[in-house]
Amino acid sequence: MKRIIVKKAFVAASVLSVLGYVGSASAHEQLGALGAGAKKTDYYQVSCFNDGSGDADHLAVLITDLAPVASPLVSVQVIKGQVAKNTTDPVDGDATSSPEMKVIGGNGAYQVIVDKTGADAENYSLDYHCENSNGDHTGTSIVQIQDK
Repeated sequence: MKRIIVKKAFVAASVLSVLGYVGSASAHEQLGALGAGAKKTDYYQVSCFNDGSGDADHLAVLITDLAPVASPLVSVQVIKGQVAKNTTDPVDGDATSSPEMKVIGGNGAYQVIVDKTGADAENYSLDYHCENSNGDHTGTSIVQIQDK
């Protein structure tokens, strides 16, 4: 009887350990909402840094337009230095994200702006992660500057 309990405890600990590892390997996600006004915009600062896995080479982002299904499209712009790029989720409510976009700017602060093309309220999921030149995750943090 004691063996069965120890075996179950070991299996449970192993499963939890694997789940914890998988969670830590995933990209960063920021959920947000843009109000009904046509000019609603969320503004973030994402910082990339060396957390022991090497210096950051770039910031990779993609955006997913979540329910409610409405006419505006949701986009994300990333600015670092003199480089600015944009990606848009072309279809609302299909559970498919925009194409991934990478802005090469090394370590430091990236300006990230989420907006939409029209006047209906929208929810979104912003996936963002800093990577080194080999594509491995580096230090990543986010601060929301504006929530409109």
